Amino acid sequence: MQDLPPVCVIDANVLFDAATGGFLPELFSLDYVFLTTDIMVHDDVKSISLADLLILGLKIRELPGEQVLEMVELRGKYLTLSIQDISVMLLARHMGAVLLSGDGPLRKIAEQEGVVLHGTLWVLDLLVARGILSRARAAGAIETMQQNGRWLPGGECERRIRAWKPG
Repeated sequence: MQDLPPVCVIDANVLFDAATGGFLPELFSLDYVFLTTDIMVHDDVKSISLADLLILGLKIRELPGEQVLEMVELRGKYLTLSIQDISVMLLARHMGAVLLSGDGPLRKIAEQEGVVLHGTLWVLDLLVARGILSRARAAGAIETMQQNGRWLPGGECERRIRAWKPG
């Protein structure tokens, strides 16, 4: 039996980071199934063409009724999270998938809820390790994201830039 590719549920901020850093197509070339919720994509992803995301391979899922009720319940418990954040966290949890997000409050709450969460730098590490992006291009992507106001952890960025940048 053939192994199925792992599933990642992706939050809008990772999509924005990848678009800003110029590695959105490469992100979708990873051997993962990338999902997000209809709530996330329709409410938060406005600056990236939905048609382009679908062509690249993004899959959109609706939460079933019981998960919508759970989402409303969690919204009352976690006031720092948006409904969109809760929707992707629930999808990841119910699918046993990795959640990709750079959102600080979501990171803390996902951990409390037993959801594995990684951010944009983890994605770049994978792209470099698999030879999809060169080290120099990945370092340039980080610099471009920082110059364009995308929030990434400064120390981690600098460590990667030093390791990846030629010279």
